[in-house]
Amino acid sequence: SKSSEEIKQQNSELSEKVHSLVSKNSAMKLDVEDLQKKLEMAELMIQQFSNQAGSLDANQQLQMALEEKASLEAQVAQLSESLQQLQAERDQYVEKLKEEGSIWQQRVQQLSEQVHTMAEEKEKHMAQIRELEANITEL
Repeated sequence: SKSSEEIKQQNSELSEKVHSLVSKNSAMKLDVEDLQKKLEMAELMIQQFSNQAGSLDANQQLQMALEEKASLEAQVAQLSESLQQLQAERDQYVEKLKEEGSIWQQRVQQLSEQVHTMAEEKEKHMAQIRELEANITEL
């Protein structure tokens, strides 16, 4: 009974972790999409500035846009890596939950078999008691 409660608690904790990782995963996907949109905007700005020739201010803006693009690309790469790590963790938790579920089912099966065996033994003992009572009555 204690191990049953412990396994239920572990399953509950792992389920919460999986749900947490799934929500983090979703949030990171949204962040990646947002950064990709910003990257696209930066690339459009670069194209616009590239079309304007000669202006020192435009060159500075172009340089800033290129720096922002590089920064955004680095952030996208970092978020993609984090996303992959979270997905790997989530997969590990799911696998662990499956394993514990399997162990749980085996334990339930064993306990069920023990209960069945004990019921059969009880019936045998009850029959022996009745037989002994009959023998005592005869004596």
